[in-house]
Amino acid sequence: MKARGVLLLAIAAGGLAVSAMQSAPAATEPWRQAMERAGTWSLPAILGLGLLALLAVALALGRIRSARAATQPGRAAQGSPVENAALRASEERFHLAVTGSDQGVFDIDVRSGGLYLSPRARDMLGVGSDTPMEVRQALRQVRHGGDRRKVAAARRDLIRGGGRSVDLDIRLRRPDGAFRDFRWYGLASRNSKGVATRVVGMITDVTAEKQSERHLRLAAAVFASSHDGLVVTDLDAVISAVNPAFSQITGYAEDEIQGESMRIMHSGRHDREFYRSMWTTLIATGSWQGEIWNRRKNGEIFLQKLHISTVYDEKGTPQNYVGAFQDITRIKHSEFELDRIAHYDPLTQLPNRTLLASVLDLAVSQAGKTCAVLFVDIDRFKTVNDSLGHMAGDTVLKLAAARVRAALVGDATIGHFGADEFVVLLEEIDDPQDAAMAATRLMDELARPFPVGDGEIYLGASVGISLYPQDADDAAQLLQHANTALAEAKAQGRGSYAFYTQALTRSARVRMEMEADLRRGLAREEFRLNFQPVVDLASGRIVGAEALVRWQSPAHGLVPPNRFIPLAEETGLIEPLGDWVLEEACQQMASWIAAGASLDFMAVNLSPRQFQRGSLCEHMEDVLRRTGLAPARLEVEITENVLFGAAAAAERKLHDMRDSGVRIALDDFGTGYSSLAYLKRFPISKLKIDRSFVHDLPRAADAEIATAIISIARALGLDVVAEGIEAPEQCTFLKARGCGYGQGYLFGRAVTSERFLRLALQGPNVTAPSPSGSIRLH
Repeated sequence: MKARGVLLLAIAAGGLAVSAMQSAPAATEPWRQAMERAGTWSLPAILGLGLLALLAVALALGRIRSARAATQPGRAAQGSPVENAALRASEERFHLAVTGSDQGVFDIDVRSGGLYLSPRARDMLGVGSDTPMEVRQALRQVRHGGDRRKVAAARRDLIRGGGRSVDLDIRLRRPDGAFRDFRWYGLASRNSKGVATRVVGMITDVTAEKQSERHLRLAAAVFASSHDGLVVTDLDAVISAVNPAFSQITGYAEDEIQGESMRIMHSGRHDREFYRSMWTTLIATGSWQGEIWNRRKNGEIFLQKLHISTVYDEKGTPQNYVGAFQDITRIKHSEFELDRIAHYDPLTQLPNRTLLASVLDLAVSQAGKTCAVLFVDIDRFKTVNDSLGHMAGDTVLKLAAARVRAALVGDATIGHFGADEFVVLLEEIDDPQDAAMAATRLMDELARPFPVGDGEIYLGASVGISLYPQDADDAAQLLQHANTALAEAKAQGRGSYAFYTQALTRSARVRMEMEADLRRGLAREEFRLNFQPVVDLASGRIVGAEALVRWQSPAHGLVPPNRFIPLAEETGLIEPLGDWVLEEACQQMASWIAAGASLDFMAVNLSPRQFQRGSLCEHMEDVLRRTGLAPARLEVEITENVLFGAAAAAERKLHDMRDSGVRIALDDFGTGYSSLAYLKRFPISKLKIDRSFVHDLPRAADAEIATAIISIARALGLDVVAEGIEAPEQCTFLKARGCGYGQGYLFGRAVTSERFLRLALQGPNVTAPSPSGSIRLH
């Protein structure tokens, strides 16, 4: 209503302005020219001109009144009654127009700098009604440097350039500290010389308008720069606007998608019920969000995470829909891959132990079901990793997984439990014999040679079996009992299977207790060394000793090596135990030499795990330095497993040992799978014939093998030691074939360091065969 009133006042003012211009053309010439230029102005500008016209009327009437007062001095104080009434009516209209408008009025006296502000203008600027104002004082409220420059330029244009109007948008700081945006619009009045004498106009508070403009610009910038695809449609899903991200994701340019229905992107993967449900929710609640498959311009289908919102007008009537979406195809693919990684072994592509546990839980939760769990371990797999490297080990594992899958059919679930272990779940078995037959098939498959590199290796497998519900009533116990049965199968000599029994649980418990005792034994120094003589078969002299570790356990008594050495290897305790053996043996050898014993070497067994240690050579040199033993008197014994496909690093390590003066002996020769080419490649100085080839000498088969080993060693310039000599005829046979050294019960069992020193100081002590056929140590 106020705007309408202002408009009526403006129209009325326009009429008054015309009358004023006719009655006082000279005074109103600037306003006439301004109105002639307003042919295409907006409504606010026209309203402004109307109000300015009112100002012009007031100015014109004032000038007319002044002129009459000058020409008619006697009537200067008052005109005719008709003129006075017209003037009062005009002033009243002017007052009503000014006070009823949302706009303020200003009047600047250019010469004096005086500033008149209407009450509305003062209210806008936060200036009290009794506060005097000057132009300079008002300009101090202009805070922004750019606004100051605009004001200065407009002032120069009015005063010097002959400009007729001023139209400025500037930001002022009110006395209360608040910043507001104002539009200043005014017209200049000039004297007969063309000099601007005053500027009269209006002030409009456009803060809300400017904020709306800024918000619109910000919204446009967000719309354009958003990484989410944005689309605006009408209520029929016809597209009216899209942002660049929409085009980038879908392939549709804005000009080719505008006016099209969103149905152009349907993928065909959703049925009508999907879309019906989506629209029902959108109409009922005003929004919908979910995942939807759509189609790009190139035909590729992709997955969107889409959120649709309804835009309402001021009456709450729906006007548009705005959709915001992200392309989550890759994210979903990554989630799928992460889920697969979490539940499947990346090497064998079999279920891992997490998924296996879930499958087992499900299997045992079904009442009346009978199933079996097979725990499968690849025999000698550690040798592959240690000797050929982990790449070869991975190849073997993948081949083994394929063979396990091929060996089992039906309802078998196969998983990779870890390292070289597989778990098989057989559901709905009729008899334990079904599990035994499956275990046999697995062992047969894994016993076949594995192609690795340019050759083949033979491994085999052992299997432990537990049954549900006979052996356990939950998944965790089934796995545990199958693992216990596996340990029994391996103890039986590998390449076999074993069922779980309660006795096996007791045995496993004893094994766990022994492991704990073994750890305590190392800390409490419960281990000691015995030494077995190595004899020169030609002279009968004791030339060296092999250090053999013994464990005197308070709980288990004297524990034989074949019980605790494998446990130490499995648990990793072999490293601290081996370090203790090496240092103790070197220390003992140094003390024997100092006591006058004529000994050539001390033989110390080196486990594969010790050999893998990167700092082995440095550690060995440190031990020799601390004990004072010459490197040439230390002989380390390694097995063929260490050389089995040895990598370059292992070869360098052996050469470093040889270069330091330490001698290297190959133990248990002939029992592994190594190539004879290794004897030329590696710096081996001695071969030890395994006791299995000596036990039945001089029988033909063992005789031929022993003779061949001795011949190979002599041809390569290597010394030979025969282990396990227990009978004189064995000694006689080996000596006749050229074997240089021997050890075994025929020459003496392993003894304490004190006993060994007495034997070494006695000198040559192997006599000729006695009438009873024995050879004795004296």
